[in-house]
Amino acid sequence: MNQTILLEHEPIDEGGKIRVRALLRIEGERPEGDGRVPLNLSVVLDRSGSMHGPPLEAAKKAARLLLGRIFPDDTCSVVAYDDSVSVVASSARRHDQKGLAVAIDGIDAGGTTNLSGGWLAGRVEVEKHRAPEKSNRLVLLTDGLANTGITKVDELAALFRQARDQGVVTTTIGFGPAFDERFLARLADAGGGNTYYIEEPDQAPAIFEAELEELLSLSAQNLTIAITLRDGTELAAVHHSYPRSEVDGTLELRMGDLYASEPKLLLLEMLIGGGGHPDRSVDLASLRLTADVVTRRKDGGGGLAVEHRTVALPITFSPGGGPVLHPEIRRELVFLNAAAAREAALRDEADGRWSEGARRLRESALEVREHADGDPRALEEAQDLTAMAERLEAEGLDARDRKYMAQRSWGTRRAKGTAWEAMSRSRPREEEDHPDGA
Repeated sequence: MNQTILLEHEPIDEGGKIRVRALLRIEGERPEGDGRVPLNLSVVLDRSGSMHGPPLEAAKKAARLLLGRIFPDDTCSVVAYDDSVSVVASSARRHDQKGLAVAIDGIDAGGTTNLSGGWLAGRVEVEKHRAPEKSNRLVLLTDGLANTGITKVDELAALFRQARDQGVVTTTIGFGPAFDERFLARLADAGGGNTYYIEEPDQAPAIFEAELEELLSLSAQNLTIAITLRDGTELAAVHHSYPRSEVDGTLELRMGDLYASEPKLLLLEMLIGGGGHPDRSVDLASLRLTADVVTRRKDGGGGLAVEHRTVALPITFSPGGGPVLHPEIRRELVFLNAAAAREAALRDEADGRWSEGARRLRESALEVREHADGDPRALEEAQDLTAMAERLEAEGLDARDRKYMAQRSWGTRRAKGTAWEAMSRSRPREEEDHPDGA
């Protein structure tokens, strides 16, 4: 792992208080050698009655796309569920699974939704080949409407969390206008994975390219950051959103797995008093990073191994020289403010305050444009915020709009640039399928 911390600071009142922002960037490294982590994957597909029609067809195509892109030596399985559970393909090397596309195409919609049963069957398949040096992943394709088996989100989240603690990550992918994005995001958080909303079928290729790029570039698992403030430092905000807990004054953030394909970001905002010598360094906080890092074995036997590592990072700065603003921190903060504006606008819309929500989105669009400096992502973000403001003010948001807004916000607050690219409504897309058809 490679870590860098960028700092900016500025006075905020006449009493001498100083606001300090620290942007932590953690980059993963591919293991030496072929640079690819073996994949052990189970696709769990919801075939319940609520998935009938386009959602099920999109989910089946998504499963074919995903399994058509993994390597022949990777292991995979497919599970389908409604009120009953079927193992469509048992866990085996992808090379040995002939006719998998035909088997997936044969999945038909059925009855009620035993999400827990389907997920548990997928977990059993992953366990057959689970190893710490592999990327062990469940991908749940569903509309998230659990009504048979275990249905309470707290109990399901506990199952997903237990699997994550044992090295099995769950990503959730929602289909159809009826799916519950909060439910699936909660499960993905517990399972340590990502959550996606496939609004249109032609988004699936980009989403699975992003997911596979992560899976095959696994650098470290169970990345956790513990934040301990020094005396006199106040934590004003943690702008990125990760599952968190606090014990004895130490805030712990569970950041999931680290991939060489995309860094993890964390933006902290702290307040301190302005007293003290301006040329003297001030200790603000200490960070403790822990992770299980994937490395090449050192015994000459080849293959991969997992090594637990801890890194201590102090955050210090010198207040001398007046305000210091950092363009990269400013840019990240603008995107995070836009994510917060989307969430606030969704609350406004739910309460009938359409004009207020539209105003928030337009103001955020202006702020993004001011800092765009020709950046295509920033220009697209501003354009999208403006478009959503116009829809909200004119006619309100429909179910698809709400899920789209929630997904955009989630991707930003988790520093998932790939999620932004895959979800963008203005992103040029083209229908594609793997030549093998899975």
